[in-house]
Amino acid sequence: MKALLLGGNRYVGVEITWHMLRAGYAVTVLAFDSPPADIRPHIRWLVADRNNQAALTSLFAHEYFDVVIDNIAYEPQQVASLTGALQGRAGRYVLTSTTDTYPHNFPRYYAEDQTEVREYDLTDIPLSDQYNYGKRSCEAVLKKSGIPWTALRPCMVTGPRDNLNGAPGGRRIDWFEESARSHFWPQRVLDGGPLLLSLEDESIFKMIWIGDLARAYTHVLSHPETIGQAYNVTGDEIWTNERLVRAHAAAAGITPEIVRVPHALFEQAGLDYSPVFGTSANWTVADNAKLKASGWKPTPAEQWLPFLLEANAPPNSRTWYHTRIQEIALARHVQRKQARESLLPAAMEQQPIMPDFDPMLSDSPLAGHHEAEASLMWQQRVMQQVSGNVPLPEFYKTFRGATVSGIGVGTWMGDTSSATDVRYIETLVHAASRGINVFDTAINYRHMQAERCVGSAVQQLVKSGIPRQALLVASKGGYITHDAADARNPNDYLRQEYLDSGLISEEEMARSHAINPQFIRQQIGQSLSNLNLESVDIYYLHNPEDALAALGEKAFYKLLTETFAALEEFVAAGKIGCYGLATWHAFRVPKDDPRHMSMAKAIKAARDAAGSGQHHFEVIQLPFNIRDNQALMLPTQRVGRVLLPALKAAEKLGLYVMSSASVLQGEGIADAEAPRLLAAAPGYTLITAALQVGRSTPGIGTALVGMRRMHSVEEALAVAHMPVLQD
Repeated sequence: MKALLLGGNRYVGVEITWHMLRAGYAVTVLAFDSPPADIRPHIRWLVADRNNQAALTSLFAHEYFDVVIDNIAYEPQQVASLTGALQGRAGRYVLTSTTDTYPHNFPRYYAEDQTEVREYDLTDIPLSDQYNYGKRSCEAVLKKSGIPWTALRPCMVTGPRDNLNGAPGGRRIDWFEESARSHFWPQRVLDGGPLLLSLEDESIFKMIWIGDLARAYTHVLSHPETIGQAYNVTGDEIWTNERLVRAHAAAAGITPEIVRVPHALFEQAGLDYSPVFGTSANWTVADNAKLKASGWKPTPAEQWLPFLLEANAPPNSRTWYHTRIQEIALARHVQRKQARESLLPAAMEQQPIMPDFDPMLSDSPLAGHHEAEASLMWQQRVMQQVSGNVPLPEFYKTFRGATVSGIGVGTWMGDTSSATDVRYIETLVHAASRGINVFDTAINYRHMQAERCVGSAVQQLVKSGIPRQALLVASKGGYITHDAADARNPNDYLRQEYLDSGLISEEEMARSHAINPQFIRQQIGQSLSNLNLESVDIYYLHNPEDALAALGEKAFYKLLTETFAALEEFVAAGKIGCYGLATWHAFRVPKDDPRHMSMAKAIKAARDAAGSGQHHFEVIQLPFNIRDNQALMLPTQRVGRVLLPALKAAEKLGLYVMSSASVLQGEGIADAEAPRLLAAAPGYTLITAALQVGRSTPGIGTALVGMRRMHSVEEALAVAHMPVLQD
């Protein structure tokens, strides 16, 4: 019996190879890198590009394989190339898929038929989801190939020669290294010191012992009834990080010393500590009953855990061991702090960030006659009570009669995990308590999770004594996004929620962008629900130039007028304070660019929508930084008979400007720009210099900076307590 194994040179592939050899197969391994030396004499090793069907067809022109095991297919064209090359020359095809094909949003126990297996266009799938949708697509292509097939969907695989390093760097380690993801907890248990667990840990997961997974391949190959079936391959145990720690400790005969630490403390300590099986709300747990019914059974954890402990590498070979002293120091710090706090009277706990404000103040943000008074009170209390880098009075601006900070918190970047949620909420609360009161978000940021974080932070701040009127909350609509909290796959969600309901057209669906009135009405309602607020202070149409380029100028400004009319209705209903345009290219590209927008024409659209000059189009957002300085330097906007740069035009037209990408969205300052930046703001770091230059530029009201860590707030405050640059 001849077997072809794709990817037999590392970890899982090596284990499968040994099991196939023991089962009597003659094994050919197709891999770019050499398999380990101990296995090389027993196999045939071939090197070829699996993505090149012509090369594979030539390589296997005179070959026949009873079995093909594809352990490294991630994209559908990879399976298509191989099945095309082997047409008529393969008796059976076993594909390594994954339990990640199931959604991760809610606690569910998934059976094999509870995922949609079809071929997806991966270019339309977010990068974070391409692995699981790629695997679904691989299964779909294999089903259509005509070759008898079986798909195995393993969960996280654990074993002594694990080649996945789950530490923050996320690299693959070489086959000869003895320490990787599977050894994260055993190393620490055997070390004997305290073990850190995150207070925010929500992860629930399953694992499969590597020998059990390899045995699943030989098992399905010996059972013809498994042809045409997909099987979850998991152990029986359902794990949390704490349960896994305690299980390792029990196997080692050790009583673990567990210290629970808020995630924010890891960051404050500068400790990049990330348990390899995750801490976020990753709750997918797959059912293994179908495979067990065919006669396969997993090894109980108490039998394989000792093997991991025995395979534990010496300290100087351990992948993460260099952080161990920091971990122990942080654990002792937390223990001492907890001991001190246990002696404090209960009355000292849960002190508010700010003293209570007048309870008679209206809850409507920036909308009532108390708004200026509330904001002024907030500013004065911050100035009086916050020690350290206190913002100077010139740091504050006036927008719609209220006090707003010259630096605002952006919430675009980051994944959708609960750990990122926690960081954002903590950062937003910290920012407001230190004098920054502008929060900028959008419905598509982190697939609605960003709005939920802003809403949670606002609720905490109101409870702590900072009035809602003192906070400016802005959100945006325009990009068509799915909801990270919804269990449906993104394509189904978008089609069912937006396309099938008539909110968007096929064309809008294809470009993932819409600013038509009915869609924006629905999006405002969804945003208010996500934020858990009665109203927002600013609602932007997000990158409207995307619609302009698609529709053409005449149709676009007609549509803009209709959508502005809908926004005026929301202003009248008290759901938004005012509206604006959050742009990227629109106001800073020349007139001959198809994405060019005219501020003057946008204001005319607002007047037409309002039926008078009393419209509520009052703010724009555009990028501005040391590199992207067109808004200051390039005349693109005609006001009357004069061509002006965007910042000057906004000033003439009475529009407040929020600048985005103030520190280049974390892309890094280019070497050519750094000397000029530091010369403009001597004595600053590159980041603070970029921020100081941006917020000092005439015409910019508030400079927005992405902040998801509290140290970013302190960086911003280092700028806020300095005078603006004069040149």
